[in-house]
Amino acid sequence: MFAVRETINLLLPASCAICERADFRLCPECRRKVHQQLFLPPLGEQLQFYVELPTLQWQLPVSATGIYRNELARAILSFKNQQRYFLAQEFAPFLAAAINTACPPRLFDQPTLLVPMPSSVRAIGTRGYRPVQVMLHEAQRRGLLAAHTRTAPLLHYRFGRLLSGAQKSKSGSARRGGDSPLIAEIPAELRQPILLIDDVTTTGATLRKAAIACFDAGYDVVGAVVLAYTKPPIDDED
Repeated sequence: MFAVRETINLLLPASCAICERADFRLCPECRRKVHQQLFLPPLGEQLQFYVELPTLQWQLPVSATGIYRNELARAILSFKNQQRYFLAQEFAPFLAAAINTACPPRLFDQPTLLVPMPSSVRAIGTRGYRPVQVMLHEAQRRGLLAAHTRTAPLLHYRFGRLLSGAQKSKSGSARRGGDSPLIAEIPAELRQPILLIDDVTTTGATLRKAAIACFDAGYDVVGAVVLAYTKPPIDDED
């Protein structure tokens, strides 16, 4: 289904994914604005934050390459919801640079696993692809990721696992995370270092559930990297 949509996108008259200007899949002005709203390391303080994991008495460090607003927000929405698959080419270099900076040095010959946040069955059916995995694939194809990293889609929604019955996993996240919808596969080696990767985060609730599921399965979650961060509203109270 996705291949058909992408072929149609190539054959039909193009319009900019952001401003809808004719004859451009992404016009030069919008490309310039998106690049201006994405950042390479070292990332500023506004792009680094922590997600609290009270049950683990720990904080998950998160790095973002941009703030979810303006042209960047519209580009991400086009990428995720309007089948503008090619926008992964614009996002991949920034995401890869942040990932490489967040990765720990390779220890004991263990690669760092890059774990994309999974898409729901409904989202996959609508889009035809998994946006986070597409960005990681593009970064890997262009040789942008550090040699000691490896993409590992080891997180799954529980409902999807029940349908497939193919993945072996633990239920520790259910013990600590309550009714968490996410479950992680059992690692080949204990304490395998992993980085969680997502496109957009707001409250960090999904990253929190993912981190707990991965910790409970036996991984060493060293942090998370997201393409864009939705800043909370400014608190006007004294």
